[in-house]
Amino acid sequence: MPLSFNHIFDAAFTLLAPQDCAVCGGNVSRLADGVVCGGCWTAYRTFRETFYLACDRCGRWRLTPTGIDGTPHRLPNCDQCADAPFERARSCGPYRDGLRRALLALKRRPTVPEPLRELVFETWRAVPELHAAEIVVPVPLAGRRRRERGYNQTECLAGIIAEASGAPLVTEALARVVETRPHRAGMDDRAREQSLENAFQTIRPRLVAGKRVLLVDDVFTSGATVRIATTALLVAGAAGVSVFTAGRTLRDGG
Repeated sequence: MPLSFNHIFDAAFTLLAPQDCAVCGGNVSRLADGVVCGGCWTAYRTFRETFYLACDRCGRWRLTPTGIDGTPHRLPNCDQCADAPFERARSCGPYRDGLRRALLALKRRPTVPEPLRELVFETWRAVPELHAAEIVVPVPLAGRRRRERGYNQTECLAGIIAEASGAPLVTEALARVVETRPHRAGMDDRAREQSLENAFQTIRPRLVAGKRVLLVDDVFTSGATVRIATTALLVAGAAGVSVFTAGRTLRDGG
């Protein structure tokens, strides 16, 4: 069977510009895999299957207890989302290993690797409640950081869902109007939320008024960012907001 152009291109890529996998240090043989090799992408999917969604509202991941028979119990909400303004949140998986490395690389280069693109699409498709969104809104970067980076990596992720769903990608409605410092390790949830207070504003309310919004970010850590951004959208008249993130930080076992 003749080799396809992609096979020839990947062979040339491996020979002329070899790249070490950001997870295992082995060789990345396909350009489409980004900074993570195919084996580590497969390993991440296997790792993800050892977790279950413990909360129906915020999509919190917890490690499945060993020896459990059947589907673990899923709560309607949990201590991480009892007072959250969003309706539902979902992520592709725990923010670990290959997914973490791919998302960090996305901050350096605006190219979504094929395995991450597939994860985003599959996760969105599997949650019918997210399909009701009429517009897709990425969490914005502050002006200075956007200028330094030249793009917003969250828009890259949001674009995948907008393309799949047919809902418009709306980047002009929500703005980060307060420049915030990156969250420090060890900050508790309250400190994170206080650092983001009034950070977001819906500067074009007519774009969201009366519409169901899917808010997209790269990582859900404490939930402070999506909470504050959701509130700004609701104040502007959004009919409801759900949240999609590529990764979800594991906390207290899940």
